Amino acid sequence: MCWNRLLGWLLLINVLLVPALTTPLARAATRVVTDLQGRAVPVPVPAKRIVALRGALGLICYLDLADRVVGVEDHETRETEWVGAAGRSYRMANPRLGRLPVVGSRNRPDAERLMAAAPEVIFAAGGDLRFADNLQRQTGIPVLFVDNGDLAEQRKAFFASLRLMGMICGAEARAAAVIDRVTAAVADLRRRTADIPAANRPSTYIGGMNFRVAHGLLGTSRRYPPFILLGADNVADRVSVDRGMVKGRFSIDLETLLALDPEIIFVCEGGLELVRRDLCNPAMGELRAVREGKLYGVLPHYYAASPDTVLAETYFMGKVLYPERFADIDTATLADDLYRFFVGRPLYAEMTQIFGGFKRLETGP
Repeated sequence: MCWNRLLGWLLLINVLLVPALTTPLARAATRVVTDLQGRAVPVPVPAKRIVALRGALGLICYLDLADRVVGVEDHETRETEWVGAAGRSYRMANPRLGRLPVVGSRNRPDAERLMAAAPEVIFAAGGDLRFADNLQRQTGIPVLFVDNGDLAEQRKAFFASLRLMGMICGAEARAAAVIDRVTAAVADLRRRTADIPAANRPSTYIGGMNFRVAHGLLGTSRRYPPFILLGADNVADRVSVDRGMVKGRFSIDLETLLALDPEIIFVCEGGLELVRRDLCNPAMGELRAVREGKLYGVLPHYYAASPDTVLAETYFMGKVLYPERFADIDTATLADDLYRFFVGRPLYAEMTQIFGGFKRLETGP
């Protein structure tokens, strides 16, 4: 009798528990999606647990999904400039990310740690097909390629990544809002500058660029997105470069820079100390931008898109290059509005404290 009663209770418990255990599984949907390298991957939708590697974490934050991240690369936990929390808006706005479990480094994700973090999907903004296929095989977790792109010639890749991630995470509305904000800003910049005659566009240049490491005044960029958005005359676009470029960035020699002699020079403040050292070279004093005090500092942006900092920089450059067309823009106010929209916090004062902010630079040694 007791055994029959016990068996009855066990059957009742089983009846009560089975729906609780199976309902989430029944509700989960697996969808085959195609990533930005053409790989078809089955993914649970919507994904609630995320890992974002190789620069994809910023995209997750722009989509307001930082609370779903369950592990990060080791550099995201450091409190140092550039490498860690300081200087990158998405990390500064989301300090929680620095306290999450580490799942390896940028170049060496750790399969065991990834499995322990148990994300439903891994996004990667870099690597090749072998990288993704191997990591997916080792972990059993879907790996999807995305692309930071940029806000100029690679804007479609940036938008496609936002749409893909938004669809997988159920954040389609936020992805559309980010795309609309960028699209509106690009259209506004075009409206302000499209009819400026070539003769009224001063020649310009950016130095101090970071590629692999920080560089001085001779570290520059071809097809620089803010210059493209403004239709600016970037003298570096006139230079033939056969090799050594990193996403358009390369080193120019002093003689070439002196020959190009741009009217206005912008300096990425990530390399500002190296630029100041370069300016101690008397030959640099021959540049008319140096002689006339037309050097301007801009905030660095670590990953290619960085829409908040890039757009703020572009509007600042617009005020310098075409002041009458941007007279209504207050750079600090606009920067904070952009940071607030993209990452949820006004960060311009903190960025200025770290790097110096958008401003005219002293050109003396």
